[in-house]
Amino acid sequence: MNSDLPHPANRCHFCAATSYHHLIARDPAGVMRPTTTLVCDGCGRQFDDKDAWRGGAGVTGTSPETGKP
Repeated sequence: MNSDLPHPANRCHFCAATSYHHLIARDPAGVMRPTTTLVCDGCGRQFDDKDAWRGGAGVTGTSPETGKP
């Protein structure tokens, strides 16, 4: 395998995962709906938008490593 291949442009800045999903939360009526917050499928960090997911800025949640020894 050639390690010189570039990383895909659409990847998490922190863990290099290539997918994310929208956070699901209850709306004021109590119905579960997707939010605008993105959650990385690799590291679980939350981001405001795709550019933040790609670049590492705009992390909205705490790091999943918080509280781990």
